[in-house]
Amino acid sequence: MLKDYLDTLKETINQPRNVVDEFLHSEDRKFQHPFLFCIIGMVLVVLLNTLIVDFTFEPHLPELDNDSEELREMAEWIQVSNVRASTQFLPLAMIFLLIPMLAIPGLFFFRDKMDGFFSNLILNAYVVGASIIPLLAMIPVWLFLDFPMTDPFMSTTLPAALIAAVGIWVYKQYFHASELLDWVRILSSYISGYLLFMIMNGFLSGVVGYMFFAVNRILELAGGA
Repeated sequence: MLKDYLDTLKETINQPRNVVDEFLHSEDRKFQHPFLFCIIGMVLVVLLNTLIVDFTFEPHLPELDNDSEELREMAEWIQVSNVRASTQFLPLAMIFLLIPMLAIPGLFFFRDKMDGFFSNLILNAYVVGASIIPLLAMIPVWLFLDFPMTDPFMSTTLPAALIAAVGIWVYKQYFHASELLDWVRILSSYISGYLLFMIMNGFLSGVVGYMFFAVNRILELAGGA
């Protein structure tokens, strides 16, 4: 399985058309299924993140107009959830959110090059799968760079730049971009998809943070009853 994963990763980086088109048009497949490819990378990166990096931090919140203890606690839970979703569990968010969010603008920008939503979904599954493993480079950054996890540079800008560099490269290799219009389509599609991902990831991580706050509050009230 590991050899199949490495072969798929290498081919996706160098000749993604061989991997994507084989899955879409051939019954005889020698590369990994795109979602298995993503899951293996996700498990590896999340596991190493969790074992090596300490993602605990002191929430940093602005002064709230209403000095309510409950409101502050809720805001802290939401901030913790947002930061974890952008760092420790970013590969998980990428699988469930980034793949479809990249596929949606691809319907417009690659309408002459891809056959519908499913083709875009498969292409972007391999794009995201190839973008997960390079996130291992963030581990020494999070360990040794003297910035708090709440700093957007640490939790958003650097991971996004790393993911985009790999994703755009795979797009370039797949579409054989050589003209300005090709690059405009690639950049427009990727940027649009990543912006959608950031919006959805922020919203859903906020919901998760609120749920943790609510459950914790219920347990506190039950314990005090």
